[in-house]
Amino acid sequence: MNRFIKPNQSIKISHIITAMIILLFIVVTTIPVDSKGLEGYERSTIVVSEGDTLWSIAADLHEELNTNKETVINWIKGQNELEETVIITGQSLTVPIKKGEN
Repeated sequence: MNRFIKPNQSIKISHIITAMIILLFIVVTTIPVDSKGLEGYERSTIVVSEGDTLWSIAADLHEELNTNKETVINWIKGQNELEETVIITGQSLTVPIKKGEN
């Protein structure tokens, strides 16, 4: 029995290594930047004004919440069961706020 890797086996091993690198990249890039999340904050309801976007709402909130805009957007999407980032003037949204600022 030959203990060395045959040429066609080396291709398979390189595919496995490549797949593992891609998988590692996907896992690392999908981990939230802010690991503490927004569990410790209260909820408030706002009404979307003309010109508001999830990005602009998150921009107003992220520094006060000591997190990044993406975390705030993902929290708002999750709490409001939004599949997309499109919001409509007059729509009510639940947003995170610091405790005691309600």
